[in-house]
Amino acid sequence: MRKISVYLLIFSFSCQRSITLDEEISSAGFFQKDFNGNCKPVIIAGNYSVAQNLNDSNYIEAEVNITSPGSYLITTDTVNGYFFKATGTFTTEGLFTIKLPGFGKPVVADTDHFIIKYNSSICEVYVHVTDTGKPASFSFEGAPNVCMNDTVYGSYIKGITLDTSAKVKISLNVTTPGTYSITTNTVNSYKYSSSGTFSSTGNQTILLSASGTPVNSGTDVFTVTTQNSSCSFSVNVLLPVVISNNDHYPLTDNSYWTYDDLLHPGDTIKRMIADTITLDSNVYKVVKEDVKFGGPYEYYLRKNNDDYFEYAAPNKFTTFFQYKNPVYAEIPFLKENLTSGTVWSSPEYIDTATDGNVFTIRYDFNCTDAHATVALNGKAFTEVYKITMFALVKLTGQSFNRTGEQYLFYYAKGVGLIYMQKTLSGFIQTEWRIKNWQVN
Repeated sequence: MRKISVYLLIFSFSCQRSITLDEEISSAGFFQKDFNGNCKPVIIAGNYSVAQNLNDSNYIEAEVNITSPGSYLITTDTVNGYFFKATGTFTTEGLFTIKLPGFGKPVVADTDHFIIKYNSSICEVYVHVTDTGKPASFSFEGAPNVCMNDTVYGSYIKGITLDTSAKVKISLNVTTPGTYSITTNTVNSYKYSSSGTFSSTGNQTILLSASGTPVNSGTDVFTVTTQNSSCSFSVNVLLPVVISNNDHYPLTDNSYWTYDDLLHPGDTIKRMIADTITLDSNVYKVVKEDVKFGGPYEYYLRKNNDDYFEYAAPNKFTTFFQYKNPVYAEIPFLKENLTSGTVWSSPEYIDTATDGNVFTIRYDFNCTDAHATVALNGKAFTEVYKITMFALVKLTGQSFNRTGEQYLFYYAKGVGLIYMQKTLSGFIQTEWRIKNWQVN
């Protein structure tokens, strides 16, 4: 290994904090939330009626981000005579949709407010209980034209079967509480549907789940009809990106990528394969990075058979400490021919930190999905690797423990890195999204 003076990647922060090296017993993680701090759409399944025992059709689905495998207990409080709970074990890190079965039976008709708890992370959800099995009366906001406040979730790509993330949210006005069942027309070989119970009147929103496989690209217009009310919403189906390279991180000369910095709107990051360099007898591609604030930066990457390596300071991806005189080494950040669930680790790097303590650091990687489909900036990518990376550290004589830093990397076949996010204890620190690229 050798010392090189270059600028490092921007994943650094001005403050550091102490490290807790307690042994983990149960799983660690948090509920996935949007930029406003709201939980990702929580699904409420089944009908809820007074004095009716909950059954297999009554459950809540919530999305959790697991940072450390182990046993889990995810539960709500008990409200109006019933509650929801799920237990089990996470064997890997990553994103999971958890189903919480319901237990008990509602006592009175009401809109019940539940708090879902997983460790210190919480989500709020409202469940409507009715005292009648009669159909509800309602009309769609925006009828008879475009549905009001319609929001489409998920990725819609020609030839790709829709998954559970494909939904649409619409607004309606309930005039009589009761049960409902809503289904759109079938367009381009897929449709939306939802059923449940409205226990109160007034303006409300519902989520309709999609099913099917779009067979053509373009804009599909769906109509939601019930009783004497109807409205429509549009969905854009994308063509998959055409590729001419089979690598998930092409290292061809003069190839480039530009990214939107989602935490600094208006800023664009550009990376380009600009040169080659020999370091410790290995030949690396020189990746130059230009950003609005700071830089330019340089990175050294190479591929050996199915393995990709970055030649960098070992403490590059953590801010809990800094090595006093970092000696460069290789970090195996990606592999080809992955399958979902594949895990690997970097070598262990040991050196003296600026505070005088001797730290050993290691990075753990997990391919949570080896065949993902992702839509970003109006472009559709297939055969995407979703990689989760964690930083682990230990003091001399102690065991490894995670620092709380988690990275998500999405690599599209024939394109390269299309999305990157860093979180620290569940809070987003860095987030990039692909804008344009050219792979030679």
